[in-house]
Amino acid sequence: MNHNASDQRRRKLGTFQRLRHLELLIALIGIILGQAVLNDSSNINRTIFNLLFFAVVISAMRSLSQSRWSQIFAFTTGVIALSGSMFAEVQPSRMLLVGVYTCYLAIFLSLVNALARSVFQSGRIDTNRILGAVCIYFLLGLIWALVYSLLEVCHPNSFNIPDYVALGVRQQMVCDMIYFSNTTLTTLGYGDIIPISNVARTLTNLEAMAGQLYVAIVIARMVGVQVTQQIDAQALNVIQKEEIKQENKDS
Repeated sequence: MNHNASDQRRRKLGTFQRLRHLELLIALIGIILGQAVLNDSSNINRTIFNLLFFAVVISAMRSLSQSRWSQIFAFTTGVIALSGSMFAEVQPSRMLLVGVYTCYLAIFLSLVNALARSVFQSGRIDTNRILGAVCIYFLLGLIWALVYSLLEVCHPNSFNIPDYVALGVRQQMVCDMIYFSNTTLTTLGYGDIIPISNVARTLTNLEAMAGQLYVAIVIARMVGVQVTQQIDAQALNVIQKEEIKQENKDS
């Protein structure tokens, strides 16, 4: 009975692990879709977008479930960032936006670190680990977007952004940077947003190289290894069946 109960708990834990990474992936996709649909001309739209960021924080807490201190850090930092972004609706400030972007950047970096330990550990490659690797790819785009936002807030005109508010304190500037970051990460590069300063150009070059190398080396290899493992498992299953048949014949 105890053995059966232990097996059930392990199966439930495995299901939770898969749903955990899938939930995070959905939240990350929500941010990308949100920046495309929700413009910054409405307070309601800006609030919804801020809540999408906080949804990623909540999902991050589930991915950081093995460390209680990491969960506390993610939640506390996320609340501070959400509060700061809401206050920026009333009183826009460079320093306030720097604090908000820095908080989210710290959360996403800690999340990438936790996912990397899970994804790249030794052992069998399963769907959960591949989902985690995809989450890291999406997080890379968000991390660079936040870095670009910090650069533009601290050093205005580092990027040539169409119809950009000259103050450099527009709260949802990060929407433009998420779009720019994802087109850079995938080397799509429409050219509507252009890095101007040397720092901005260097960062965009690094992101483009990182995006290509990550997909070509990490994700492609993980999928290939998983397919090989599945083929090996099927072949082993066939061999075992043949051995059982042979044993039955001999008996």
